[in-house]
Amino acid sequence: MRRMMIITAGAVCAAGAWWWLKSPRSTPVAVNSSSPGQTSGADSPLDYLNFDFNKILSGDSNMPISNKPYQQSGGDPVPKGIRNNNPLNIEAGRDQWQGMKGDDGRFIIFESPFWGIRAAARTLKTYRDKWGLNNVQDIVTRWAPPSDNNPTDKYISFVARKAGVLASQPLGAADYPRVVSAMIHFENGYNPYDEITISNATAEGFA
Repeated sequence: MRRMMIITAGAVCAAGAWWWLKSPRSTPVAVNSSSPGQTSGADSPLDYLNFDFNKILSGDSNMPISNKPYQQSGGDPVPKGIRNNNPLNIEAGRDQWQGMKGDDGRFIIFESPFWGIRAAARTLKTYRDKWGLNNVQDIVTRWAPPSDNNPTDKYISFVARKAGVLASQPLGAADYPRVVSAMIHFENGYNPYDEITISNATAEGFA
């Protein structure tokens, strides 16, 4: 009896071993050793974080910058200054400007961009001839004073950099079209006008 039990147990063990050897087994999967949420290589979803934010804030980034106008209320994407042909946003008052056709309740509406740019240049001529304001710092400080909650310092830095002059540098005749162009850009978020239009309108304003 004892011998029969040993033989039976041996047969069961042999059958089990045969089944284990013949049955398919899955290949072990390696465990990812990286931290949760991280991947390696050029296709990492975190690559978009590899920005130099100092360069972005200083304007030295090589990232593409959109030239699209910002969205106005009511779905109109055109800045008010561009829509009114008054890109430097001259306010309505007692002066009857050449090319003026009305106002929107606060700002003048001109017949064409030429007349709006001319009026701005004429104002800068008055700044220079009457008040002695002939550098970017003095011009912008009067045009957009900090007392009216304007970002005057940023405005000055932007215009000087775009125009290629120092903020305190006296301006020559050739500098004014570039200054006007830079002011248009700052006032509206972009500048849609060509160099000839700005140069001609500025020259007319200073004539």
